[in-house]
Amino acid sequence: MPGAHVAPKPQQQAQAVQASRLKKIEMYAAHLVNEAVAKEKAGRFGDAIVDYLQAADLLLLLAKGTQDYTPWKAFSDRAIACQQRVRILIAKRKLAEEAAEAAPVPSPRAAPQGLTAGQDKV
Repeated sequence: MPGAHVAPKPQQQAQAVQASRLKKIEMYAAHLVNEAVAKEKAGRFGDAIVDYLQAADLLLLLAKGTQDYTPWKAFSDRAIACQQRVRILIAKRKLAEEAAEAAPVPSPRAAPQGLTAGQDKV
């Protein structure tokens, strides 16, 4: 049967499904990193830290699940970069909190009111 369609073997189908799942996890990890960057730029360090840590966890799971060195190294390096960014953000947040505690609290005095246009004329 030269024109017949050959169905893929069950093992090939399972590998294709697994590869699709891993790609989705990788895309989600990339999305989390992008979200973390946006939150960091907005000054939301706590939220950025959470996203970076979740991305690092996913990347390490991807690294653990791969058999080849090249993708393992890529996933591991990206996870390490996320963890290093978390350390930096924790330090930034701590400095910001210390600066806020050290800043003098302004007293809630009423600002002096100037003369109105009608009162200014003599």
